[in-house]
Amino acid sequence: MNAVPRRAANRSRSTRTAAWAFALVTRLVAPLLGFVAASAPASASAAEPAAKKILAVHVEGPDAGSVRGDIEAVLPDRIVVATTKEFSAALRKAGQSKPLGAAMTNTKQRDRLVPRVQQAASILGAGAVLVGIVQKARGETRVHLVWVNAEDDATPVDTAVSLKGSEDERRKAITAAITSAVETYAPPPPPEPKDTEAPPPAETKPKEEEPPARVRHQAGSSIVSAEVGFEIGGRVFTYSDGISGNLRRYDVYGAPVGAVSVEVFPAAMTTVPVLRDLGLSLGYARAFGLQSATEGGEPVDTVYQRVTAALKYRIPISRPTGPVIGVLGGVRWQQFQIDAPGDLGKQVANVDYLAIRAGVDGWIPVGPVAVLLGFEWLEPLTTGAVYERFTGAKVHGITTAAGLAVRFESGLQIRLTGHYDRFFSDFDPVLGDAFVAGGALDQFFGVRLGLAYMD
Repeated sequence: MNAVPRRAANRSRSTRTAAWAFALVTRLVAPLLGFVAASAPASASAAEPAAKKILAVHVEGPDAGSVRGDIEAVLPDRIVVATTKEFSAALRKAGQSKPLGAAMTNTKQRDRLVPRVQQAASILGAGAVLVGIVQKARGETRVHLVWVNAEDDATPVDTAVSLKGSEDERRKAITAAITSAVETYAPPPPPEPKDTEAPPPAETKPKEEEPPARVRHQAGSSIVSAEVGFEIGGRVFTYSDGISGNLRRYDVYGAPVGAVSVEVFPAAMTTVPVLRDLGLSLGYARAFGLQSATEGGEPVDTVYQRVTAALKYRIPISRPTGPVIGVLGGVRWQQFQIDAPGDLGKQVANVDYLAIRAGVDGWIPVGPVAVLLGFEWLEPLTTGAVYERFTGAKVHGITTAAGLAVRFESGLQIRLTGHYDRFFSDFDPVLGDAFVAGGALDQFFGVRLGLAYMD
């Protein structure tokens, strides 16, 4: 037998030990590496969904704000809508300072406008623009929708949608027109993988409907509404069942009156129920250049003014573009003072009404026009000198108003309104009274032309 050197024998034994250790490690680590390799694709498939896409919505024409609100209401949450102000600024930077107009509804004419619209979209970082042109054709209001992609010349939407019917019908028609383009532009994220073992059902509360976003220039969501107007007013004061000879009738017509009013809803930007619809209403009116005259024709200085203040709660019907009912309560101060000399000053119909007021009003939009209505009950706390001459005077009052408001897209309005104020009273005369009558009727009226702004 050949002898093996000791060093060679040691090397052979070390080699066998290393091979055995390597085999052991391989058997232990291989399953772990296989698990990691198998789990890697699953992690990749569970990646975060794509970021939300930006879409610019640009609407022109009558009642454009309302139509834009309908479009935004039907877009899915995965699309972020650029504001009107942002896109208008981008459009100006792209060289388009004037409205796009009816040219966008014509395939040939809009070729010169599309590059500017695409450039404006690129400035905003939007991938597409949905343009709406509101038009009237054959007595019907329609919005022509044109979808412009920022990166190519395709127009997946180029159609006119009727705006007749209820708010729900309008939005369904808009949804049907743009759904295909929306799904292509911003497809929904893939469904999340379901667990093999479903967790036990938890008690769920019914989901409360989120209030719609505020739309500007609408009575159902406005922050402020202010009006400045010029009024032609008048007054007629008469007695009923007058017996004594010192009872003087008074009437004046065509008195020029300046008037201002404002309504503020401080929390209208929030979504807090009740609070966002609670506001403050203020008004002031005063006649200028008004003079009365005696039977001899001598002029007498006369002051006629009224101040109103109230807390108001509005109740929108189909917020924010539908009718609005207002419920209010507050005070009204109405003064009519004739600076008559001598004994005449003791007979003229000077009044100083400070009254508690409670009432309702209404705003009923009909296309670009709105109907205004109002009614209040007045309960005077003070009445003035004319009633102090009579025993047992009981005075009450009402006021009514009606008018029309022509609305513009900018929020400006032209309003024509009329009002009628009626204070009626009963007296309980006794023997020996210097002034004797069964009652009196004090009527104020006016027609006002005003310029208003609603935000």
